[in-house]
Amino acid sequence: MRQGTKQLPHNRPSWAARLTAPLALLAGLATVPAIGQTQAPAQPQAPAPTSAQVSTPAATPVVTTAYGPVQGLMKNGVNEFLGIPYAAPPVGPLRWMPPQVPASWTQTKQTTAFGNTCGQLDRGIFAAPSNHEDCLYLNVYTPKAGDAGKRAVMVWFYGGGLFSGESNDYDGWKLANRGSVVVVTLNYRVGALGFFSHPAINAEGHPYANYGIMDQQFALKWVKQNIAGFGGDPNNVTIFGQSGGGTAVMANLISPTAAGLFQKAINESGTHIEVYDPKQALRNAEDLAKAAGCADQSAACLRALPVAQVLKYQQVIVKDVVNDFPQIDGTVITHNAFDGFSHGQFNHVPILTGLVADEQSFFMPEIRTHKPLTAAGYAQYAASFGAQHADKLKAQYPLASYASPTLAEIAMAEGFKACTARQLDRAWTRYVPVYAYQFSDRTAPSYYPPLSYPMRAYHTAELEYLFPLFHGSRGTPHPLNAAQTQLSDRLVDYWTNFAKTGNPNEPKRTPFQWLRYAPAKDDVFDLNLGKDKVMARYGEAYDCKLWDQVVNRS
Repeated sequence: MRQGTKQLPHNRPSWAARLTAPLALLAGLATVPAIGQTQAPAQPQAPAPTSAQVSTPAATPVVTTAYGPVQGLMKNGVNEFLGIPYAAPPVGPLRWMPPQVPASWTQTKQTTAFGNTCGQLDRGIFAAPSNHEDCLYLNVYTPKAGDAGKRAVMVWFYGGGLFSGESNDYDGWKLANRGSVVVVTLNYRVGALGFFSHPAINAEGHPYANYGIMDQQFALKWVKQNIAGFGGDPNNVTIFGQSGGGTAVMANLISPTAAGLFQKAINESGTHIEVYDPKQALRNAEDLAKAAGCADQSAACLRALPVAQVLKYQQVIVKDVVNDFPQIDGTVITHNAFDGFSHGQFNHVPILTGLVADEQSFFMPEIRTHKPLTAAGYAQYAASFGAQHADKLKAQYPLASYASPTLAEIAMAEGFKACTARQLDRAWTRYVPVYAYQFSDRTAPSYYPPLSYPMRAYHTAELEYLFPLFHGSRGTPHPLNAAQTQLSDRLVDYWTNFAKTGNPNEPKRTPFQWLRYAPAKDDVFDLNLGKDKVMARYGEAYDCKLWDQVVNRS
């Protein structure tokens, strides 16, 4: 019998997720209104000041970009340039169009405040709502001390399931300062404004559907063109992201239009690879148009809709976007993700990838309902993987072995997610170096109010170890203690070493050797308090012999 110490993943396979779409959304704190229900998005709240931002800032040197000069602020050894426009505002006729170059300027632009958050609804404490479409801005953090040289560049894609998120929740100070790299964070279109496939718009002759991914690639082109002025090496770029940002990393790995735009990739808690059905996407967009008042299904009517009106009815889009990989559109995404990874049809770069040990803690419905999961709810989760698998899953993770149905579901879901991650590891490692990890610090501070179950190493838990005081936009920030700070230092060292060289090891700072993933050994690097170690035979630990039958992608 198992003890209640195993953990689980965050998203289900698309076929299973559709069966439990309301639960998946609610568990992710997505308070998206149903069709006909109104909700007025508020202005985003300013992030709480971090421990890295306590000194009085001074002006940075002026940096000249291709579009005009910018000046930011110096804070504790780092130059911060916030709110730099990397594309024209996607408003009016540019809504649901590929990103366009921004207007140029001649006078020095003071880039000292974050740009607008892209249009999105309330998602609990994780991301702030916004009515803005003028949101394609990025932020650059670069060390000001020492020789600038050509530093490695790390470009961050935020999480939020591709329907929420904002760059200003992620303080790049520690990565830039301790790791001596240039960090870029950016906003990209999400939800129905970022992932929308409608017949009238698709027929216009431009790339369509995956506008949020196009934004990311446009920002990467901006980096290639401009980052040398900030001390970065345009030919040494690492993309990294968590959750929905991990999905974005994988989308760019598989995308032919991203070729050459980055040299390494870090995937944190990203396992969404089920393809968004193009026919279903078209039906969803037509349903949105009809509900929002565009019975004629015309592009002109759709682009004239107020942002709030699009967001009000976007549930018909979000229900599938959050459960599936970006749609195959023929240009940005041209084939099934897992098939591409398995057959080497992706951008071949070194990959650092992993999960946290208790992913599903973040997605339990109690976070929204304030009611613990019942045995019936646990059985419903098991059934979401298919009636033919439910009994054997419940036998593998029996309720009697866990202190609560919540912990049983967390264990079951971690098996699914860990084995999905393992399938990806085994596919990638045939073609590129892969460094696999599990983040296992179950003492990680939680920015949520207390719950009936321990959050432990929950989905997003590692973020505050990379980005100081990350707290999900509107949660409660908590500083790390001394032991957690040491783990944070090691994570920053591993991540930035990988960005510099494609290998997370550096003898002076990372004495424990993190070896490349090898399917025959199936070992994963375990990141925890104290000394790092190897988690041996990962597939056995997470019942992958069973899960590979339940989710068969061969």
